[in-house]
Amino acid sequence: MKQFLLLIAGVVMLGFVSSCSDEGPHKDDIVKFSAVINSSPTVPKATSSGQGTGVFEYNKATMELKYNITYQNVTPTSVNIHSANPAWEAGPILFPLASKPTGNQVQGTQKLNTEQQTMLILGMLYVNIPTAQNVFGEIRGQIIADKFEE
Repeated sequence: MKQFLLLIAGVVMLGFVSSCSDEGPHKDDIVKFSAVINSSPTVPKATSSGQGTGVFEYNKATMELKYNITYQNVTPTSVNIHSANPAWEAGPILFPLASKPTGNQVQGTQKLNTEQQTMLILGMLYVNIPTAQNVFGEIRGQIIADKFEE
């Protein structure tokens, strides 16, 4: 059922993009996303002074997601991208980005498949940063498309 809903969402989105005027983000190969990372959206609920930001660029031509995630006031055991449907629930790890990272930044590039691209565009992906004290995630941030100027 989940794959069927993702397929339908992808078909609807393809129809939406192809029906757009000649202006807009569908013309750009690079689509920008961001995430505000803190303890507010964690599932189960965590309380932390940790916070961070995520800046993402998705290249539609190469299907690569470039990421730069920074955080502070937290000692992560890992940094991961999860998927969830609905978006506010907890979901499985889609991509481990770093295991036992040092410093306060994780950056790199991750190749996506078509299903993962659809989840990204629909806002179903989130950054999760667990710690030894909060193994399910001390801070978290939904990856959302940036607003664009017409």
